[in-house]
Amino acid sequence: MERRSARGFVFYSSVLFILGALFGYYIVVPLSINFLANVSLSDEIVNQITIDNYLSTIATLTLGCGIVFLLPIMVFILSKIGIMTPEFMRASRRYATVIILVIAAVITPSADIITMLTVAAPMFLLYEVSIMVSADVKRKKLAQEK
Repeated sequence: MERRSARGFVFYSSVLFILGALFGYYIVVPLSINFLANVSLSDEIVNQITIDNYLSTIATLTLGCGIVFLLPIMVFILSKIGIMTPEFMRASRRYATVIILVIAAVITPSADIITMLTVAAPMFLLYEVSIMVSADVKRKKLAQEK
């Protein structure tokens, strides 16, 4: 039983992280790099992108998106422990919206609103999926108690 649970946990964690990393690499990174390369505050300031800065930006965005996509796994664990409930998550949507937008702003290095909303959109979707995951855990707990 534990072996099957561990396999499922590792599988879903890996899939979600890889999806997040791919989303970050193929969608968020090009938007951010394009914005950062074309932003010009003054004619006297010249953008000098080094390979170190470029790779650091790619790594930060890719890993950040990969970690953010693990939200349903974290909610699953917290729901199993009994800390998170679907009722609490539904009631906290307003706060979750603000937190998601702040996290999206931190993950994206640019001040571009389009990039930030591109990162935030799947996070909103993941939050709703997390509510369903929490509701499923609660339903299974109640069925097991009966």
